[in-house]
Amino acid sequence: MARSDFTHKMVDGKRVDLTEEEIDECVKREEEWEKGAADRAAKKAILDLEAEITQRRQREAGADDAGGSQSGRDWMKAQEAKIATERGKI
Repeated sequence: MARSDFTHKMVDGKRVDLTEEEIDECVKREEEWEKGAADRAAKKAILDLEAEITQRRQREAGADDAGGSQSGRDWMKAQEAKIATERGKI
């Protein structure tokens, strides 16, 4: 947002102009929020990817004699690579 977007606040239902210090603080917080957008997106992607690792997927990634399969292990390996990629963005 531009500095001009932060010009007043409401106090007891009345419009009150912000001081320069208050405007500076608003601009600073807005810039910090925008800088954090990429981190928030990566963290959400990590949570979404981890949520796909269900108990069934874990069983499928296990040893063959425990009901697992190579395709299950391959899927898990690919999923972990996607998570690592997202972690690298933080």
